[in-house]
Amino acid sequence: MAPQFVLELSTVALLHRASRPLPWFYFLLSALCLIPSHVEAQLIFDEELGHYKDLSYGALSEEGLTWEQRASLFGGETAHYQELSDLDREQKTDELQKLLATIDERESQTWADPKLLSRVEQEILTWLDQQTTNEIPTQYSGANIQSLRTNTVGLLRAYEIFGDENYLNTALRSADVILSAQWPQGHWPWGELAADFVRIQDGFNNEPFWIMLYAYKVSGDKKYLASAQRCADLLLTLQRENGGWPDQWSFSGRSSGHSGVRNGVSFNDNATNSCFQMMVMMHHLTGDEKYVAKLSRLGDFLAKANMGEGDVVGWCEQYHDNGKPVRARQYEIELPYPRALTRGVGPLLIWLYLIDGNESHMNLLRRAYAWHEHVRQQEIDPKVLSQWRAMSERWTPAHHILSDNFLMEYQPGWPDAWLPDGSNWGRVLGFKLMAWNPLTTEQKKNYGNLIDHDWPPVSELAKIAKSGHNPPRNYNMYVFCHSSMGNSLSEIRRALLEHKRGGHSSLQKYYSNPTRYSPDQYLQARIDAAHRVLDLRNRRMAYPYLGRPGYAGISTMPDFGYLSSKGRWYGSRNSKWGQAFQHVYPSNHVAWYQWQLVYDAKLARGEIDADAAARGGRGLESVASQTHLDSWDVLGEWGMASYEMENHFHLKLDVKND
Repeated sequence: MAPQFVLELSTVALLHRASRPLPWFYFLLSALCLIPSHVEAQLIFDEELGHYKDLSYGALSEEGLTWEQRASLFGGETAHYQELSDLDREQKTDELQKLLATIDERESQTWADPKLLSRVEQEILTWLDQQTTNEIPTQYSGANIQSLRTNTVGLLRAYEIFGDENYLNTALRSADVILSAQWPQGHWPWGELAADFVRIQDGFNNEPFWIMLYAYKVSGDKKYLASAQRCADLLLTLQRENGGWPDQWSFSGRSSGHSGVRNGVSFNDNATNSCFQMMVMMHHLTGDEKYVAKLSRLGDFLAKANMGEGDVVGWCEQYHDNGKPVRARQYEIELPYPRALTRGVGPLLIWLYLIDGNESHMNLLRRAYAWHEHVRQQEIDPKVLSQWRAMSERWTPAHHILSDNFLMEYQPGWPDAWLPDGSNWGRVLGFKLMAWNPLTTEQKKNYGNLIDHDWPPVSELAKIAKSGHNPPRNYNMYVFCHSSMGNSLSEIRRALLEHKRGGHSSLQKYYSNPTRYSPDQYLQARIDAAHRVLDLRNRRMAYPYLGRPGYAGISTMPDFGYLSSKGRWYGSRNSKWGQAFQHVYPSNHVAWYQWQLVYDAKLARGEIDADAAARGGRGLESVASQTHLDSWDVLGEWGMASYEMENHFHLKLDVKND
């Protein structure tokens, strides 16, 4: 296709002022100006404010951003490699050889970081060997649950990279302990509760499900596949008629004693989303359409469950089957929550759109994002920012101060919830909204039973902080709002950016990748890996400060507990997200940088083959669902990679496209 061009802004303005259309003149000048139409405008970051002025759909762009800015706003990248011409192939081959020679030269230098790669790899291998000799817990309960999960995943990945059978055998022994705890009905235990109770949210079933599939992929033992299918089959019976899932279930109808809906739909803590992911995977594995038969109904339910009025679009965290909101814990009431968008509804709309191409899903997502951006722009007002800074500096608990002198303070645009009409927002505690802005008579009249009438607005709180007094009622947590601390919009921004660039095909390309590289693709992947090995920051972050105070390399880890950090890799660095952006050395995440450095070195040298280096499309991401990992990440989306497909969204739902 021939390139398209547009006019410079001054020329466009001139033509807009013309009294009659001049299409032939427009295209003539376009060709002469040679300005590509796909060039994106650059986002403007206000250094004084410390925030972007405009992150609306129309402004979204990666143009001119640093790596950190791109990753924080849009998450990890998907690398796509094209086939090469003979000349390009020759040049790329030459480039790879020079890069490998440079790597070898750096390894042999005595003045810089001699034998860095071999020392880091040896540290990893020594630590892995220790894991194979550690005693494996015999019970899948209590503190053992997390260690069994992470050890299984970590050792399976280690086996894929290093090929040591001891890693595989140890991983499968851990997987067997998890498998043995599965109830006959198909679910896994929920604390001390009996088999009558099923906990759907919080990873109680979906995490063992993915581990079973990972063990099946690597070992080929069908008992793990059978275990995953038993779990999926049970959860399929618990799906609501509207396509979603509740928080929990009991076969007898008894109460579990825990909050959360049974006869309804939950977007809280991955309840519906985790089951959606599992159903899609089981459909791919078995070809049985029963697993996806009701998923399309979620589109209608999401549209119906929108609680916003007018320009406000938002969702509660739990609903009755009829779409009416319902409260759960004391900070989860009948109001629209930003975290319901990022953790539940947003990903579901993206997945549905990738499957059926129905633009109504993206239209709804755009409207929700637009409201979120409107609130953010209201809160980056310098006066409002100064009020929050005053509270943060006075009332920030020590454990919320990051190591590089950033405060984990409230992030503009991230209240817990807002009123359905958008007239106010704030923190929810004690089943009441503590509003950030002064309450009006109309707000009290319309939402009186949902509002804390005695809580002072942010302007008054700032005065209290500046006067040296403690916060009212000794509440510190409103400064570190639940949504502000633990959410990222990068998955949604990425989807909107790709949609803006090229609609369905562009977004689908981002989520797709081959299961095996062609020789040309493999050559380019090796070159990229070599560049990462030579990158000074990557080397510095992985540097083995053995024996030094504060060292956080893999040799200091008791187990694979660092695995959970991958779920919070990119995102706002002023919250508990953005852990990839640490600049203090050694970082708390040295272990991951060490794994990545060694993996990249092996890939650059051709020791990770073309099959293992390409793990398929992103799929319905669960490891870092809000921020995305890079397609070349050493861990990557291991869940969906348990059954590698170029495009996991290639399935047919019973829907009608608008």
